[in-house]
Amino acid sequence: MKSTNLSIELLRAFITVIEVKSFTMAATLLGRTQPAVSLQLQRLEQLIGSKLITREGREMVLTEQGVALAAHAKRILRLNDLAVSQFMPQKQDKTLRIGLPVDYAVTLLQSNLTTHLKKATDTPFEIRCDLSSTLIAALQEDEIDIAVGLFEGHTEEFLGQQWLEYPAWVGSTNYDLSLDETISLVAHPHGCIYRNHMIEALKTAQKPWRVTYSSPGIDGVQRAVRDGLGLSCLTGPTHQPGMRRFDEADGLPTLKPIHIGLFYRQTRLREMGYSAIDCLRQTIEQALANKVLNVPSY
Repeated sequence: MKSTNLSIELLRAFITVIEVKSFTMAATLLGRTQPAVSLQLQRLEQLIGSKLITREGREMVLTEQGVALAAHAKRILRLNDLAVSQFMPQKQDKTLRIGLPVDYAVTLLQSNLTTHLKKATDTPFEIRCDLSSTLIAALQEDEIDIAVGLFEGHTEEFLGQQWLEYPAWVGSTNYDLSLDETISLVAHPHGCIYRNHMIEALKTAQKPWRVTYSSPGIDGVQRAVRDGLGLSCLTGPTHQPGMRRFDEADGLPTLKPIHIGLFYRQTRLREMGYSAIDCLRQTIEQALANKVLNVPSY
């Protein structure tokens, strides 16, 4: 039986089109004409024997087969690009833009990533720290190339890998929850996954609550918790001395797990981009394996 071989060029055209959501823009990036890119997609669909992209109004949507092929195509392109770079190194001519979430492990991720990137002194890079929702939106708008972000768990565009983490309620070591008729919360602004999970859990449990402190920065949230301004929802990397965990025994509802995603634009990556992704992936996985991300109980 004759094997079907998928062309790297066809796969790259497919991934480029779905990432930039435009045949015309994809053609510009690939150095081809728009009709040529359209023909490449048609050829790929013929090889696969399935429709890969459909239109819903002006929106470009992947079919079920398109979603499945995209996952394989990204891995194939990664291996191809890394193999080529070993024999024909290419300098990163554009700044590598990376987003890290202020609401999750920013110190751990930033420290390891910065150390890793500094080894490649000729590679320009830019690290942006923000709320996860803002970073994911920035990636979709092509303002950054790689992002670690918390999300709600449904299928997300540009998602390369995801993990689950279990956050916990935390307060200061001398915080007396029994004194609060209404639970005081320390949180990031609207849009933060932690904030959403806290409020959702309290509403479901029919417990009254109010936000007593809000800050976009993790430092402000940590200090407010240590100062006894209220409870917050944190994981291991953001837990500090002067804090303790609260749980069901204290009358608090269980918090839903957090989905951690590693997102990236395949069309923007070169050797250093893949290297940065590997660094972020290894940092998260090692922390999870070592239970660094689990808040200790007291």
